[in-house]
Amino acid sequence: MTSTSPFTVNAKLTYCPQASDTNIEADVYLFQRLRQLSLKQRLEMLIAHNRGIRKLSLAGVKMRHRDAPIEKIRLHFAKAVLADKFPNGFEPKGTDEKMWIQDSIALAGELHQILTSINILYYVSGGVASSIHGEARSTRDLDLVIQVQVEQVDLLVTTLEAAGYYCPLGSVENLKLGRERTLSITHMETIANADLIVMDGSPFAVSQMTRRTLAEVEGISLFWVASPEDMILQKLMWGRGSQSQKQWRDVLGIVKLQAETLDYGYLIEWAENLNLVDAFSQVLTEAGV
Repeated sequence: MTSTSPFTVNAKLTYCPQASDTNIEADVYLFQRLRQLSLKQRLEMLIAHNRGIRKLSLAGVKMRHRDAPIEKIRLHFAKAVLADKFPNGFEPKGTDEKMWIQDSIALAGELHQILTSINILYYVSGGVASSIHGEARSTRDLDLVIQVQVEQVDLLVTTLEAAGYYCPLGSVENLKLGRERTLSITHMETIANADLIVMDGSPFAVSQMTRRTLAEVEGISLFWVASPEDMILQKLMWGRGSQSQKQWRDVLGIVKLQAETLDYGYLIEWAENLNLVDAFSQVLTEAGV
């Protein structure tokens, strides 16, 4: 399967821009330019975007609470950033505002060091992974899929807490008892949040962990990330029940950017196994492939 020029008559009839107010030519030009950038350049764009949003959020909090002490500003900012993920009992620490403007890429690099130090396999998934492989967008937190056994949970939590992360006790116990598969952690000083999602034992889950790739960018970060093919399939699965436009846009962005390098044989095989053939075909049509 080869990429088709979006300017052909057939592609113009089916091609779907990333936003309703963007015309086809502008959308195609955007992805042509993105393909010319290196991974480092695209990561730098993503970092600047996410840091800019945090800076605006902090400025807004300061305007609403002009006379509040720094500790109150910190608490209001943490609640604004974390929203419904603000954990019960969480008390942010530190008064260095520069520490609060952390991006998800820096967080991924820090967690890479922690998880590899205790031999826990993982990969970055979710919005950060789709932003790396496709169109960059803001993300409130970082999703990591981890391969961890029950007997490793205590070591994982102890190591995270020693590194300054808050791990809700109830969630830790539920994780150990198998009642939950996600541990949401928050750094006490940077207010950076990540969801650690315990990998299941399905063949597709095993395949995703096997096919993860190392994003190694000099001067920026080092971490494992899900492959573009697996992010396409995973997001189609996530969006199947919710009809999420965000998931669909993420998938389109990955296909448009990676069209010439995707493993279509792998995608077709798993689309059939996961009952995603119709959705995958629609993605290819709307992406002009």
